[in-house]
Amino acid sequence: MISRRSTMNATLARLEFRLEDEVDGQPITPATVDLPTLRGFLEDVEKLIKGDVPGASLADSRLKIEEGSVRLLAFVAASLASSLTDDVNSLASTGDLDQVQPKRAEVFSAWQARARKMPNRIYFALGTVDGGKPLRIDRDSQIQHLAENAWVAVEKYVTGKVMDMGGKSPNVHLQLPDRKELLTISATEQQLAGKPHLFHEVTLRISAEQHLHTKELRDAHMIEFLPVSQEVDEGALTKLWEKGRTAWQHVAGATAWVEEIRGH
Repeated sequence: MISRRSTMNATLARLEFRLEDEVDGQPITPATVDLPTLRGFLEDVEKLIKGDVPGASLADSRLKIEEGSVRLLAFVAASLASSLTDDVNSLASTGDLDQVQPKRAEVFSAWQARARKMPNRIYFALGTVDGGKPLRIDRDSQIQHLAENAWVAVEKYVTGKVMDMGGKSPNVHLQLPDRKELLTISATEQQLAGKPHLFHEVTLRISAEQHLHTKELRDAHMIEFLPVSQEVDEGALTKLWEKGRTAWQHVAGATAWVEEIRGH
């Protein structure tokens, strides 16, 4: 009779994680690792396996700790193993944390931060045996959110409808024509004082960061508040008409004048 446990284990896929460090000048082992370090490593591994997979459960998983520093073998559902393997392979190839699930990116980023503070600390992650590409994180690793490099400082004019303004930390919430979300622009009390522009269309000169590809704006700060005038200056318009009449008073007809200019 085949036991339920042996049948279940046959459906699990293997993942490997390894923690290297030194204790009293000697390589760390399962016998010398302290409880907080081991507990933290296990918690990190659990977060990595679950990632952002909806309903992820490790109730049927199995663990094995072996020699080779602190070497952890995890036997988990094939779908979870495949998901993590894809992320490990992607990060190992690109170094881009934006290419992996956010919760996993948090763990990998934390590993790098610890490795930089602890020069002997090294982490390894290996996906499934048939599709795994080892990921090594040490003090010299350069994994990062590469999308951050696509943000550049800009100064520009934006026009939109003021939906809210003021507050303890003064700002303006602007509805732009091509954007669903409101753009929040920080300001000073002096910049907003005496500005009755709520629900009016305005043009603001701002400094901000803009994404090179998506054109998204963030961290916006007001430089200048320029209301958009919808009123017609009748006096100025009248003067323009007068100038036009004076300039064209000797022209009998526009059509004849154009024909003459063309040499006809």
